[in-house]
Amino acid sequence: MDKDSAMDNPKYTVERKTSPKKKKKVTFPGPIETPEPEPTKPSTSTPVRKLKKKRQEDDDEGEIMKPKKLKTSLKESSTSMGQQDKASPDDGQNKNVERQPVSRKKKQKNKHINQEPIESSESEPSQPSTNTPVKTLKRKRQEDKEEEETIESKKMKTPPKDSSSCDAKQIATSSELTERDDLITDKDKFEAKYVEEYYFASGGYGSIFSGFRKSDNLPVAVKHIFKRKITNKKMDDGNGKMVPSEVAIMLKLQDESIHSDGKAAPVALLDWYEIGGEILLVMERPIPCEDLRHYTDSEGGTLQEEEAKIIMTQLIRTAIDLEDRNIFHQDIKTDNILIQTHTNTPQARLIDFGVSCMAEKDSILRGFSGTPINAPPEAFRGFCSPGSTTVWQLGVVLYETLHYCNDFSTLHFLEGDQMIDDELSEECQDFFQACLDTSVEQRPNLQDLLHHPWLR
Repeated sequence: MDKDSAMDNPKYTVERKTSPKKKKKVTFPGPIETPEPEPTKPSTSTPVRKLKKKRQEDDDEGEIMKPKKLKTSLKESSTSMGQQDKASPDDGQNKNVERQPVSRKKKQKNKHINQEPIESSESEPSQPSTNTPVKTLKRKRQEDKEEEETIESKKMKTPPKDSSSCDAKQIATSSELTERDDLITDKDKFEAKYVEEYYFASGGYGSIFSGFRKSDNLPVAVKHIFKRKITNKKMDDGNGKMVPSEVAIMLKLQDESIHSDGKAAPVALLDWYEIGGEILLVMERPIPCEDLRHYTDSEGGTLQEEEAKIIMTQLIRTAIDLEDRNIFHQDIKTDNILIQTHTNTPQARLIDFGVSCMAEKDSILRGFSGTPINAPPEAFRGFCSPGSTTVWQLGVVLYETLHYCNDFSTLHFLEGDQMIDDELSEECQDFFQACLDTSVEQRPNLQDLLHHPWLR
């Protein structure tokens, strides 16, 4: 069958006419073939603008709960867009007419707000909002109220201003005093308390100057000792501090029982300082006084036995006190005994503990540190004992006060060049014989010497 006959066939013609389904499908989208724009029909779905408006309202409500810093102009533009949407009819043509006069700039802003509200708030600079949210104001008032209550409670607990300021001043003052004490040297302390005057004596370890204490004008003797000449070891002062032995021993002699009447009490140590290469000992200086050597010379070169008895008794009692404390003076001689002359009865004082040491009375010491010229005979053999050495030295002191010989020499005495004066009383001569016995075993101890008939 050819083409023309097929088209004239009634069978095919009837099929095209009787298919309503295909006609409906072809005619329904008919506006696509028309060149004119298809009029917008109302859709059953929610308009896009209403969705945008709803999102904007949700954003505005979120800003009330948690306000974001957006430009006021952006808010106003979004509000004006919402009002235009409400006023515009549902007709699509009217909507297009109303959208035409909107400026390009405003469209961009609205589009920006509708599509990316969060990014715009972060990218653009924040400005303070003129409308403070109600919840924020309430929270702020609550915080202010709590802060006021906290301040009032602190005021009730804190002490008055004056007391706190006084405590602060006291703490500052104490810290300043501590810093000042650390900066003050021993020289500053000495000069602040004492005045050193003139030189009046010297020894093997230093020099002695007179002076006085500023606070009460108490006369003092300032003894300068060179550190390099101190041969004896340091000792504990009783408080755990190591000090020169002379200082430690004099600190032990501050007992009141030693300074009672009838004794040749050691001069008291008042203070001591380390200044440069020297140690300064500040001691009391009895006035008027002079050493026993010069005192004997002033009395005509010798003393009366009665006066010598008084001085010797005082010296023996003090030597016993030292022996009880295991203190060995080692250098008892006329130069180290002061005589106070302010009364009719002479008062002896023992000084110069520069070579003293700690030792028991019956111990044996190697060597002898006292004055060599009047050392005991055993010292020449290389040893000595504190008790017997002290007895010998007391005999030497008595010999120099009752004889016209100022310098006793052990060697001369042993050789017979120096002898005991036979014009003295028998008790006195016996006393000499006891003290100056060349045998250590035959020499009496201090207690026996104190009860000798000559001293009764």
